Amino acid sequence: MRVLILINLSTALALVACKKEENPFDAIERPAEEPVTQLLPLSNFAGLHQRIFRPTCAVSGCHDGTFEPEFRSIAGAYNSLVLHPVTANDPQQSFTYRVVPGDAQGSFLHERLTAFVPNTSGIMPLDLLQDSDWPANEQAYIAAITAWIAGGALDMYGQPPSVGNQRPQAVGLRAVPAGTTGPAYPRASGVGLQPIEVPAAPIDLWFAFVDDATAPAAFAHNTFRAAPSLAAFPTVPEQPLHTGSTCAGTDFSGATVTFTHRAALDLTGMNSGSTVFVRAYVDDGDHDTVTEVPNDGSSTEVVTLFTLRIP
Repeated sequence: MRVLILINLSTALALVACKKEENPFDAIERPAEEPVTQLLPLSNFAGLHQRIFRPTCAVSGCHDGTFEPEFRSIAGAYNSLVLHPVTANDPQQSFTYRVVPGDAQGSFLHERLTAFVPNTSGIMPLDLLQDSDWPANEQAYIAAITAWIAGGALDMYGQPPSVGNQRPQAVGLRAVPAGTTGPAYPRASGVGLQPIEVPAAPIDLWFAFVDDATAPAAFAHNTFRAAPSLAAFPTVPEQPLHTGSTCAGTDFSGATVTFTHRAALDLTGMNSGSTVFVRAYVDDGDHDTVTEVPNDGSSTEVVTLFTLRIP
């Protein structure tokens, strides 16, 4: 099995305006693009964001960008929580960071969820949407957040945080017919998180990245690999991720984000049932090594987010 990489400069130029061109795969019936509805595990930060922080906290007038922590996106939530200094505190000034890896009791996030802090608005969350599942799952959700903090407050890729500049995070992946910007191919139906189902044809992959200090368009290293197995990644050459054009779509937790990096991938001739694993490599200029997402330490669910399958 071979995964052929198609590099098409004329297509890259045509995409600058994010304008859909006539394409032979337009006739393929695809449902309208929808957010990922398959639930991510609460043991992963992306699952905490998908099931708790975004639907419960990023409501209008609260942590929707109105004030920090900012819970609209996965990376925004992580970067404004972990090792992020508190802006309000208890009267004794007991807390330094909103989330202290390995120390739930020393994390102000945990305190705000479990106790009334004087001079604050009260125990979080304050306002719930009518269909919120927080009341039914409050104890389980708090337990999941506590376990995540106690386990080191790892990011969605299983990487530990560091004081200062964080590594870039890929928060979304869209697969679309080559030369278009969508709608995106859907994930397969079934129990649990499923791969994206794509045709045995040329496709484009769009990646959404977030970094706490560097704009994704300014990354110094932009490549990807596509491999038929996880073990094959070391033998597969890196191919370019193209920047310069953007399009909008939903990230892994369902929030609308901007996709900035495009990969051209030719799957022509691949057999039905074939699987393709994808990894991206970027460098924000603030670390000694290039960031690989996902990586060998990522959970099965996160790897599945970056997996393609020929139906």
